[in-house]
Amino acid sequence: MPPPLFLSGPCEICGQKTSGRHFGVMSCRSCAAFFRRAATWKTERADCKKENCQIFERGKFSCKVCRLKRCLEVGMDASKFQSNRDLISSSHSFGKPKSLNLPQSLSTFLGRPAFILCCEPDKTSGRKTLIDVSYLVKEGRDLLRTEPHLSHIPYKFNDSLEKISLKLESLRTTELNNKIRMLKKLGKEETMYTWEQDFLRVIKWFANLDEFNDLDEDLMLNIVKAAWIPWTILEKLYETSDYQRKNIFSKTVLMCGNDTCMDMNNYELDLSWLTDYSLDQLTYFFTPPEANKNYLKGLEALIELNPSSIEVNYMLLQLSLQHAGKILLGSAQEATDKLQHVLADNLHKYYVETAKIPNYSIRLSKMMKINREIEREMRDRAERNRIARIFDILKVEFSDLDLIDAT
Repeated sequence: MPPPLFLSGPCEICGQKTSGRHFGVMSCRSCAAFFRRAATWKTERADCKKENCQIFERGKFSCKVCRLKRCLEVGMDASKFQSNRDLISSSHSFGKPKSLNLPQSLSTFLGRPAFILCCEPDKTSGRKTLIDVSYLVKEGRDLLRTEPHLSHIPYKFNDSLEKISLKLESLRTTELNNKIRMLKKLGKEETMYTWEQDFLRVIKWFANLDEFNDLDEDLMLNIVKAAWIPWTILEKLYETSDYQRKNIFSKTVLMCGNDTCMDMNNYELDLSWLTDYSLDQLTYFFTPPEANKNYLKGLEALIELNPSSIEVNYMLLQLSLQHAGKILLGSAQEATDKLQHVLADNLHKYYVETAKIPNYSIRLSKMMKINREIEREMRDRAERNRIARIFDILKVEFSDLDLIDAT
């Protein structure tokens, strides 16, 4: 094997140190780059009055014309240019749009995002079935006026938080007298039944909050209409966690109504009353509880925390009132903020005087973390509902959208 060949010596054009053979001539990189640019000049530019300039003098090249003439004289050959190889040649094609070879998938092929991949325009209905829920709103208004308070019980309440905690215990005790039914199917009848139960239960609970009853009747009803969905989610999570902790429920059984539960591994979901699309096409819009990360995180945290009745009722108030305030704004938000402040004082009093836990910040942070998971779930629901309306997924309308919008 011959020894490597080291090319050195002066540049044949300017006399500086060479960097190798360029275009057939020993030259420096500067002269090679110059020839690459200058070889395309037109002939009328190649004229010099002196005709014999010094190529490199006092650290600079004095005459481009004589420098090009010298390149040609020593034998530089423009035919030895190589295109599509170095930065100079590739710069000519820089910026030209290139066709992108996108990976072929159903989304790119159909031109639709994945979450509406199965959206079929022929299944959207211009005519929708109206579901009247005005009776439910009327019954809720009547309950706000007539719901009997706990004043008939011979017990002195320390504050409003303790009073509504006892009310929730009373509601649960009454319902537990009836055997909890296991639902095998969730269709229109079962859905409307659980919605009615849940909404009226929240009305009865709020009606025992003295500060809440001081508000205007319409404002009270609007707050409950905005608050009952997150309230119900948290309350059913708490009931489920309580039954699972006591080994009454298995890990797959969840509460879904006041007296009903479902085994997530053994139930049928019927959406034919709600949409013409199949369940497989609507996996984005209808996430089952067993696949809902926000739901599962909240359930696991509740089992671990094992909150007291007072703590659970504070969580219900904080979550539902904050959610309602964000939706309604204005005077409603002022009212919900004031209620939250009053109940926060009640919780502090409970920790210090009753539970004897003066440093309760860790428990409170865990409680608020659970509420944030449910708030995240409510935001996800709102986004899914917005998309469903845009693409006309549902074939039903409700007489009171504010009542059903977050379901």
